[in-house]
Amino acid sequence: MENHVELFVGTPTTALAVKNILEQNNIEFVERNDINSAIAAGFGMADKATHIFVEQDVLEAAKELLAKNDLYND
Repeated sequence: MENHVELFVGTPTTALAVKNILEQNNIEFVERNDINSAIAAGFGMADKATHIFVEQDVLEAAKELLAKNDLYND
């Protein structure tokens, strides 16, 4: 994930919408779900614990797509 930057952090439900938009526009992403990690470790759940990362060179395009859909949370 060396060239990836965080695009989004939020709930799993909202992250699903973000991922759908990125997939529809052929933008590759990496998802990190801290909720699943916390549950597996026995820590319970954390709010806003789904992170979406994209490569640096598509960051601005991805931000614009999410902003058009009221999903970008700077």
